[in-house]
Amino acid sequence: MRNYSIAILVVTVACVASAEDADEAIKETTVVTAPPDSIEEVIVRGTPSESGRIVMLPDALEIYDARRRGTDLYRRGEYAAAFPHLLVAARRGFKFAQARVGFLYQQGLGTDKDGWEAMAWLGVASRGTTMPEIRNYFNNLWDKVPEGYRPQLLDKIDIYQERYGTRINRVSCDRGRKAGTYMPTLTCRFIDDHLYQTTNQDLQELSTLEIPTVGS
Repeated sequence: MRNYSIAILVVTVACVASAEDADEAIKETTVVTAPPDSIEEVIVRGTPSESGRIVMLPDALEIYDARRRGTDLYRRGEYAAAFPHLLVAARRGFKFAQARVGFLYQQGLGTDKDGWEAMAWLGVASRGTTMPEIRNYFNNLWDKVPEGYRPQLLDKIDIYQERYGTRINRVSCDRGRKAGTYMPTLTCRFIDDHLYQTTNQDLQELSTLEIPTVGS
């Protein structure tokens, strides 16, 4: 497989007059930051998945905490600080974290701009049970990818799906609606949570946390 220039992938669009025009064409999401609050600094390491084995309580707590911290920092616009936390959760199969990591790569916020990584993470986030906004965001970008790049890109998405998908990481995602409204929600949690929820309220609260979609 050839390695193509990563910057070209999401900013090159057929029949677009200039690279600047193409770049503007794909920036369709507005980032809205939330009011700041205190977040202490931590070292994020993230325990790697072990081929679908049961997720033990310390690992589950670590991943849920990384997701929460990454989300808080992301919503405050502190992208460089949010990125490593979100990456930990993204690698363990959590859809919103994957979508946000892809968005940060696409926009070059808090990390280097990387079109291949952006599309790979957004591609994984858009598969299976997910939010329509995540799938639509990926599809809109996919429509702008030149045909010659698509086979290599699909290979990369498939590899990421094998490594970071929900099934291999024992994650389950459920669609629903926010209580009393028609607003759709997506809740992702480890399927092994039931082993610990009767003895650990912190895990239950972390696993059911509802998080707004990518770019919000």
